[in-house]
Amino acid sequence: MRIMNKKSSSGVTEYLGVFHKKRSLFEGTALILSGTIGAGIVGIPFVVSHIGVGLGILYIVLVGMLMIGLNILIGELAVKIGKPLQLVGFAEHYFGKAGKWFMTLLLYSLLIGVLVVYIIGEGQALQELFGGSRFVWSLVFFIIASTIIAIGLRTAKTVELLLTLFILAVVLALAAVSASHIKIPHITTFSFADILLPYGVLLFAFHGTTSIPEAHATLRGDQKTFRKAIFLAGIISIIVYALFTFIVIGVTGEATTEIATIGLGRTVGPSVFYLANIFSVLAMGTSCVMAGLALRDSLRWDFRLSYMNATVLTCGVPMVLFLLGLRGFISVIGLVGGVLMSVEMIILTLIYLRAKQRKDWHAGPFKLHYTMLLVTLLLLGFTVGAVYSVLTIF
Repeated sequence: MRIMNKKSSSGVTEYLGVFHKKRSLFEGTALILSGTIGAGIVGIPFVVSHIGVGLGILYIVLVGMLMIGLNILIGELAVKIGKPLQLVGFAEHYFGKAGKWFMTLLLYSLLIGVLVVYIIGEGQALQELFGGSRFVWSLVFFIIASTIIAIGLRTAKTVELLLTLFILAVVLALAAVSASHIKIPHITTFSFADILLPYGVLLFAFHGTTSIPEAHATLRGDQKTFRKAIFLAGIISIIVYALFTFIVIGVTGEATTEIATIGLGRTVGPSVFYLANIFSVLAMGTSCVMAGLALRDSLRWDFRLSYMNATVLTCGVPMVLFLLGLRGFISVIGLVGGVLMSVEMIILTLIYLRAKQRKDWHAGPFKLHYTMLLVTLLLLGFTVGAVYSVLTIF
């Protein structure tokens, strides 16, 4: 993605051509959370229900900690490079033009896959709320989302942040209302048969790598706060996902649906039914618009496409894939998270290794310890997950 030049003055930074006040720890944490917690949360309980709550929460913690580790590595890269770059810029900086084009192709494929996920998911959630055809509701939703993307939503980042706070509030509300409906047998069973099944969905849900350089840009000059923000955002994400998963599976058990709020609403009652499904519609809708705007703007800035052509490609390609039959919510999340995001994580880890070999790599407040152990765990985890996802899909 193209990043505009950024300058720092007293209390002010410039990022993407917009001036911001330097953020506090709370604001930096919220910014990373807004780029992480989103529609992926509704898919976690379904895959975890296949292995059991105990194993599932352990899984959430392990993947969450891996992602915290990766995000800290990305944070250190952002600090050491000292330039306003996003992930494509990192790849070009350390692997040249070949790295830039590979990362660009990967990110575009990832964003298109994310858009397809939301087309599918919105159709299911809207059908649950209003009845009718799931296929028709998917089309209706994407027509509306495409219109917003075409118009351009200047306040999209603010909306996304507010939605993240709303998600946190809804998870707490659902936990309070649904706790009395939890059944002990639902949370005591477990199985190792599908132990790798949750991997792709969890990686999809924890993915927030692009928010790390952005947080660095707005916390520039305060490396300790930046590092704390990465860690806190990761811990909060783990807690929210674990709590939501525990409540949903505790209530619905084997009846847990692909979009978790659908089954939860059917089981608990009308109040939760409407709250949970409206929450899903808003979460997926806002995430879809954000992904669409990111893809459209990158096509305009990086490839100099006209506004119309960039918008048509952004909205047209995912819809064509949907019409051609790509309509399984969990299977597409597994493809995007398990394969595309795994490859992205592997490339980012290799970028970090390349950076460590450079003579301009210097120590500073963000210096990490035991990085080779962390890098080894990341490469092992992401490679095993990617191979499993490919074998499962194909």
